[in-house]
Formats: sequence, structure tokens, C-alpha cells
Amino acid sequence: MNDNPHNSPPTTAEHVQLLFVRHEGAIRAFVRALQPSLADADDVLQETFLTISRKASAFEPGTSFVGWACGIARLKVLENLRQKKRANVLSEEAINALAEDAPASELIAERGMALTRCVEKLAPKSRELLWRRYSSRQDSDEMAAGLGMTSTAVRVALSKARAFLRDCVAVELQKG
Repeated sequence: MNDNPHNSPPTTAEHVQLLFVRHEGAIRAFVRALQPSLADADDVLQETFLTISRKASAFEPGTSFVGWACGIARLKVLENLRQKKRANVLSEEAINALAEDAPASELIAERGMALTRCVEKLAPKSRELLWRRYSSRQDSDEMAAGLGMTSTAVRVALSKARAFLRDCVAVELQKG
């Protein structure tokens, strides 16, 4: 991000952008907890990055960058939901309460990062089943037809994947 050939210290905007990149997983997890659509969550994350870049001078070093960024992300989620005129999964009050409670937003971010690490540990077939179920919103019959499995086998595989993720996230969070 620093194009200066003389290796001068990064500008405030560059420093904040580097912090964003370092903490993107936590911010993404926070956005995903509030924004049900993956595509919309990606849009919100991009808008959050742009806003953070523009408002870099407002960040106070020594304070929680993740908390500050999640506050901006919360506003972007609300803005996105209003623009899309969708029924909110969470009410505006719930989103505000979640974002104002810094320990809660950091916990959500930590759980999201742990979940991301655990999903990466799953077998590709299990990841595909979870993607079909939660991103594509397919039911077990649709997944079975698309994968050449029985509906029962899909439900058992999903159950095992969820159990693995639950246990893995618990271990990841204990590692701290």
C-alpha cells in the first residue's frame, strides 16, 4: 500500500488500511453475523473498507480498531438493509445493541474467525454440503439430487459436519 520508494512511514490512511487487512477476518465475521446474504455481506465489507479509508484520521491509535471498524460496518449493514428494503433478520435495535457492546462484537468476530479456520479443516465434500445448505439455501432433497446421495445421507453428513464445527470452534476459542 505504500508506494513510496524511500520507505517512509505509512500515511494515516495506509496504516488504517493495513489494520483493516490484518483484522479483515474479524470484521467480515461481524458483518456476516448481521448480514444474511453472502453477496450483500461482501458489498458491505467493501463499503466499510472505503469508509474506513476515507475516515482514517478519525481513528484514535491505542483504541480498539476492530471495535471502531465494526461500528462503521454496523452502519453500513443498516444502510444496505434499508437500500434493499428487505425484512431484517435482526431488528435495527438488535444490530445497534450488538455493535455498541464492544465485547460482544469482538466475541462475534473471534467466533467467526474460529469458524472460518474450522471450515477450512473440513473435508471438501463437507464444505460443499454446508455451502449448498447455508449459502444456496438448498434443502436435503435438493442437495441429494445434486450430489448423487440419499436425503438421509445428506442429513447425516450435515449433522457430522456441524458437530465437528461446534467442537472445533470450542477448541479454537480456548486456544485464545
